[in-house]
Amino acid sequence: GTHRLMKFFFKDNSYSIFKMFINQIGMTIFGIALSFATSENDTLFLLSSIFGACFYMVLLYTMTWDIGYEEKIRIDAKRLKYNRFKGLYMSLYANIPNFIIALLALIGFYGASAFKNGTPISPGWAADVYGVGRLIASLIEGMYSGIVYVVFNFNPWAYLVIIIPSLITCTVAYIAGVKGFRILPAPKNEHNRE
Repeated sequence: GTHRLMKFFFKDNSYSIFKMFINQIGMTIFGIALSFATSENDTLFLLSSIFGACFYMVLLYTMTWDIGYEEKIRIDAKRLKYNRFKGLYMSLYANIPNFIIALLALIGFYGASAFKNGTPISPGWAADVYGVGRLIASLIEGMYSGIVYVVFNFNPWAYLVIIIPSLITCTVAYIAGVKGFRILPAPKNEHNRE
């Protein structure tokens, strides 16, 4: 049933899913460097975070577009069944760590009975669960730090909201790749391939 399909999908696309997550880690390092440089100023912190997130979307888009484009020939020749949600599914898998972070932040936040500056402090378990979620977020979602802090003021729903752009980006990019439709211009060295 569905479980087997999901297992096969993950197995067939594990390299791409892993690459999406590695891109996120790379962008986090970039995001953390930017946030260290700009965290004293909310406006700069937010702008650097938006820049980091947009740069990450461009990386994801390019990578997922290429996957779609590579599969185009097999899809056109009916050797591969076209699944317009493939980009979305790969992104959902790649975002599992981010969903866990969001879940921890939400459980900790809504399990708390006392707060200090909007952060759970009691009971202890709620503060810990929320704290762990936020700590992991700062380690693997660094490019979103400014957005989460300045726009959402650490609202736990922010950790769910920041996943949406990557899901949309990968969905659109895969479809565009399979259709051979470009939003971003082709790199110079690829013109001879078309």
